[in-house]
Amino acid sequence: MVYLGFGIITGAVLALPAVGLSLLCRNAKFFNLGYGDQLGLTAYLVLFFNVSMGINFPVSVVLSIIISAILGVIFYWIIFKPLRGHGGLVLLIASLGLAFVIQNTELAIWGPNPQKYNIPFETGLRLGPFIVTPTQLVLIGLSLALTGSIFALLRYTGIGRAMRATADNLEFATIKGVDTERVFIWTWAICSATAGLGGVFLALVTTLTPWTGFTALLLLFSALILGGTGNLIGAFVGAMVIGVASECAGILPALAPYKIALAFAIMCICLLLRPSGILGKERGF
Repeated sequence: MVYLGFGIITGAVLALPAVGLSLLCRNAKFFNLGYGDQLGLTAYLVLFFNVSMGINFPVSVVLSIIISAILGVIFYWIIFKPLRGHGGLVLLIASLGLAFVIQNTELAIWGPNPQKYNIPFETGLRLGPFIVTPTQLVLIGLSLALTGSIFALLRYTGIGRAMRATADNLEFATIKGVDTERVFIWTWAICSATAGLGGVFLALVTTLTPWTGFTALLLLFSALILGGTGNLIGAFVGAMVIGVASECAGILPALAPYKIALAFAIMCICLLLRPSGILGKERGF
């Protein structure tokens, strides 16, 4: 049951960035390989504000998320918008280049050693068969609440409906008068913010290194494919399944070092049995 508790925490931490990545992939029509490293970069920004500048942790998080959203829009304007008409493969390669630039920037500034935030040590609380810290409880609550907020935004707001229309048919949405450029800007800002929060969550439950983002990206893509490509609800379900399965691997000591490999094994089995994912593709938006 202890491993199940860790799995629920990991799944909840992955859920928010998984939904953000699914939204970005569906609207931008390519897999953004720089998403994971932007996740890690935001976590390092929190480290800079919190540890280097001595700003308290909540304010550091808010500042870093705002910067992450702004950087996402800047990356869109400078890199991805000019290449949008050249096809998904070109965008994919461009995002890979962005990932390498971010990762090596982190390595040059902060070095390869694991980093931790300047926050007080917490003792675990026993909730039935589970042992969790207050911070982990807050992470689970925030992740679920913010994920629900994204679904509500897409369903009940004007910009959300415009995002759905643009994702379904860009040309038709343009003909109908949807400001698609505004939609893309909002999409990149929101998804970059969710990536940033995911990076902070991961850094709180693990350690932070320049490779944290790449590792997270592998798990996030596994969650997207497992749940159904382009399906936001599927991304949430896939993240929870990957989180629980990868942590429960620790029950068997021989499998404990291969958590990421287990996530890919689950993804491969899903592709063999149900290629469209658990909930199918491009529904549940």
